Amino acid sequence: MNMNTPKYLLLLGLAAGSTLMMPSCVVGPPPPGPRAAVTVGYYDTLPVGYDDPYYFYSGHYYYGGAWEPGRFRWHGRWVDGRYRHNGHVFYGGRWDAGHHHHHR
Repeated sequence: MNMNTPKYLLLLGLAAGSTLMMPSCVVGPPPPGPRAAVTVGYYDTLPVGYDDPYYFYSGHYYYGGAWEPGRFRWHGRWVDGRYRHNGHVFYGGRWDAGHHHHHR
């Protein structure tokens, strides 16, 4: 053995020990904190002054879902757009993006 062997073993031991102290690369759940609340529902009639997006379908005004523009085949015909709402997909209704500005 040469004189550098103890120094080599010391450096090897330090490297191995510092590896054990490194943080894990495992990704866990996000930390607790405030979450944005998403409200979904529908109205039978729109409240006075309602100005947010909605989707009118089968006599109800749905809000809080996701409008998807495009052409989709539905029951043998093509329709413009569809609306995803609370686990359901609606076709053939009417989308209104809201934010109307009424001028007098």
